[in-house]
Amino acid sequence: MVETRSPEASVTVGDLLADGTLSATAAVLPRGAERRPVFWVHATEQLDPRPHLRRHELVCTLGSSIVRPRAAHVFVDALDEAGVAGIALGLGEVHLEPPEELLEACRRRGMPLLLLEHGIPFLAVNDSVLRRRSQIESDARRRETSLLARLLTLARDGAGEEALLREVADALGGEVGRDEAGGALVWRADGEAPSTAFMDQLESLLEFSNVEQARELLELQQRLGQLIDLIIGGLAHPAALLPEIESQGLDPDRLRVSFWPAGSEGAIGRRWANGLIGTTSREVALITSPETDDSFSSLGLVCGYSTVVSLGSLRQAFSEARASLRLARSRGGVAGPDQLASLDALLEQQAPEQLAPFIEQLVDPIVRADEIGRGDLMATLSAFIAEDRQLQATAERLFVHVNTVRHRLARIAELSGRDPLTLTGISDLRVAVWAAERRLTVRHRMIKPLGR
Repeated sequence: MVETRSPEASVTVGDLLADGTLSATAAVLPRGAERRPVFWVHATEQLDPRPHLRRHELVCTLGSSIVRPRAAHVFVDALDEAGVAGIALGLGEVHLEPPEELLEACRRRGMPLLLLEHGIPFLAVNDSVLRRRSQIESDARRRETSLLARLLTLARDGAGEEALLREVADALGGEVGRDEAGGALVWRADGEAPSTAFMDQLESLLEFSNVEQARELLELQQRLGQLIDLIIGGLAHPAALLPEIESQGLDPDRLRVSFWPAGSEGAIGRRWANGLIGTTSREVALITSPETDDSFSSLGLVCGYSTVVSLGSLRQAFSEARASLRLARSRGGVAGPDQLASLDALLEQQAPEQLAPFIEQLVDPIVRADEIGRGDLMATLSAFIAEDRQLQATAERLFVHVNTVRHRLARIAELSGRDPLTLTGISDLRVAVWAAERRLTVRHRMIKPLGR
């Protein structure tokens, strides 16, 4: 966080010259000297008061130490090296007019020289600095308060952090941004910084803005998700999404849908800033322009995507992407429509309870027969399927005679009621074997010790 603005730096030599209560005049005023900051006022009659001075102080003196030749040069040189704002010479006590040597020394060093009429106490100069400082701070507070009110209105109207900080920069003539860690606000400009109070309130306002934007984004994504569910269910037409699609700059004739796990909308939004995101009842839907298949792997999440479609075919694309996501969850990684056209892909999309009857009625009798020693029936069936129903290849795979394979397949037909030598029979048995193997795989994953 930046420090509070330095109030002293706000008062200038020009401010003192403009104060009618001082009636100060400028005997020497180098170009631009009226903008010199005045922090404090210091009175002294020492010839070399450097040990007691700070930068940007206005030195008030009656000039009692500069009556000797060359003394004024020593005095001015010392003050210039101390970095003071200027000299205020009180007339009437020691000098009725500024000594010529003092004028010469001030011109040589570019030192502002103010003249105070007799009777003006040096405390009046200090009071002028304090009064002007208070006025400047009061004006700054009013400007900051007005700016904060304007920022709050903008935030309520939906302005984000970037827009709010741009408004601050335009109003204050500087730049406010996050530090390198992306955390605290910092002031990046020369000159006076906003007050600490302003920066604290700005930080709170930005938090409010971010929360409001996040809430509005969540509501939008939920509303779009509900609309997508209605489209999938045939209760709404895809054209209902056209305003949102056009607002994102997407081409309604070339759209691609992808489905992602629930809770991934934040990562998706950062990756696809122009994408249209909807959170449905089960997952996150993303509508984008045509993306390369590889781009969906960039987040390291499971994902299912559709072919490229036009607006009117979005319902089909939603169903395709959702089916691809189910396949991706089963296999891991990313899946697309080209992977859906296979029996394995179809089976992987089925719920376990739908495949349970295949296991119970077709596989379990064969497994029980194997358990009582009836002869490697499951191994033979799996090999027969793997060898694409080739008897001789199956026999060679199992290191048995082909007649042994025939005998075992006949026994499988007897136990399961499905003949492996027919297309219908082997199709049913293949589904059953696939379901049984998948059940064993899932159970293995569930009981696998952590860390392995």
